[in-house]
Amino acid sequence: MGFGVHHEWGRLREVVIGISPAEDFVVFHEKSMRWQTPAEAEFSRKHVGRPLIEVEPEWARRIEQQVDALAEFVARQGVVVHRPDRLAGLERTFLAAHGDGTQLFPRDPMIVVGEHVIESSLRIICRQRERFGLRAIIQQAVQKHGARWSSVPLGWLEGVDGPFLEGGDTLLNGYEVYVGMSGCASDMAGIDWLQALLGPSYRVIPVALKSNVLHLDCALALVKPGLVVYCPDKLIDGLPMSLRSWDAITVSVEEATRLAINGLILEEGRMIVDADNKRVIEELRKRRVDVVPLPFDGPVRVGGGMRCAHHPLWRESVLA
Repeated sequence: MGFGVHHEWGRLREVVIGISPAEDFVVFHEKSMRWQTPAEAEFSRKHVGRPLIEVEPEWARRIEQQVDALAEFVARQGVVVHRPDRLAGLERTFLAAHGDGTQLFPRDPMIVVGEHVIESSLRIICRQRERFGLRAIIQQAVQKHGARWSSVPLGWLEGVDGPFLEGGDTLLNGYEVYVGMSGCASDMAGIDWLQALLGPSYRVIPVALKSNVLHLDCALALVKPGLVVYCPDKLIDGLPMSLRSWDAITVSVEEATRLAINGLILEEGRMIVDADNKRVIEELRKRRVDVVPLPFDGPVRVGGGMRCAHHPLWRESVLA
């Protein structure tokens, strides 16, 4: 057994996949949630603080069923799958009072870069304690594999500067690490913190996003060496320089909003994609990517896709 992640690709050996018990999900809304469509924002404002199962029970159950189905499929591929501990007591009371980020998207409250496992700092207040549901998994990585455990200082009250640093903004390409900035999640203070942690052998590169984009992985995916999927209209300055010679599948704003970019890579050339994204699936297959379509519309409607719903702990990839 091992630990560590250097690239977005590489055979997945160990992973965390989120949980979303239907009765736990509480609708949340905060000012930074500019990525929502008008209909989504209206729904969130109207029902903030209410259990989703009381408002739309079928949707709440579909989220639970689809994320569990994802975990079961990944485990059948021989991957060791961990699930977050279900928060309870004071932690859940804290979350529910503000609406609830649930524990559906472990991509964001942790970041694995090389041998580092990082508890991140989330901008949305009701999601900031999600890290505690991952503590046992992180401690195991430290005890068994010598992972280096760090925590980003929390940016807490609204209006206070970060640092904010979120896993959905963080994409790995060996010694280059790309971090998105839109004002919805990560900020420059978080990027500077990550650069200081990783040291001079790494280049942590800010990627400017339009102000209504939640995370970088809503606008850009590194599928395998030499292939990206991205939405040009969500990036302010285009692709990072080292990616501009790569083959690129471009997607529309509408497709990107449906999280067509956001998948789970099992190994180089094989990935799971939300079944609704038929055109992108076809384009990936043209480029010899073995695509496994799975239904994931329930979590997507909340604002997160398959990349959001998992965080790799160990990929078989080597730094050049």
